[in-house]
Amino acid sequence: MPEQTLKTESFDIALNDDLRLRGRVKTSGDGARKPIVIVAHGFRGHQDWGFWPDVTDRFAARGYYAVGFDFSRITAAEDGLDEERASKAGTLSQELLDIDAIVRHALEGRLPFPEEADPQRSALLGHSRAGGSSIVYAGENSGRIGAVVVWNGGASPIRSSGEPDLSPLQKAVALDYEANPARFDTAKHFAELSQPALIVQGDGDSERLLSFVNRLQELAPNQTYASIPGANHTFNASHPYEGANEALDSAFEVTIGFLDSKLKRGQ
Repeated sequence: MPEQTLKTESFDIALNDDLRLRGRVKTSGDGARKPIVIVAHGFRGHQDWGFWPDVTDRFAARGYYAVGFDFSRITAAEDGLDEERASKAGTLSQELLDIDAIVRHALEGRLPFPEEADPQRSALLGHSRAGGSSIVYAGENSGRIGAVVVWNGGASPIRSSGEPDLSPLQKAVALDYEANPARFDTAKHFAELSQPALIVQGDGDSERLLSFVNRLQELAPNQTYASIPGANHTFNASHPYEGANEALDSAFEVTIGFLDSKLKRGQ
């Protein structure tokens, strides 16, 4: 069977303070409207890190309008913005603004191939820190997001602004979190989500994240949880990418099964 050819096109969104978002849309190009899945990389990642190009390819091949992007903190560094502005771009508050811009552009048909996007069916997938941001965003925007998936994430930052030897970025993140504790209470948001959510967690990840997932299960037993045996924080993938592995395949398949059941029913 020949390999499927996907359509791919880049986009660039201008934000305030000289910040930008750059990303790519991938789709099968068959002309049909598809559920939108927006994938958000972790704090130390970027849209081309490790498994992300493969994952967005897989979503597109399986009938999704797949959107990957770099958070503005990545483009700020690439564009040579000064350290203060680049550090502010790394806060949770800015991460939520970034997600909002991507979601609005996708739902309003302002990204490439808009004729293939169904704004009535959309999902957010966040890895690591972006998992928590995806939960917060979905909780604050229930009318825009139909489903949420978290890969190995969701817990809040652990550094205090009073700690010595913080980098400007770490300081900015800590101060932002301390100024908005209620807003960034991901466990509370998760417990109150009206949308279906899936938590995919590698059982070889940090004890902190494993404990957080246990707490989520207690707070929201109605949601869906999947444990990936032997998987670390990146589902045993690395950068540069060396190809898929059993843990990553398992994480993807449980994710696509969940999203199909929530966004493709009756299709």
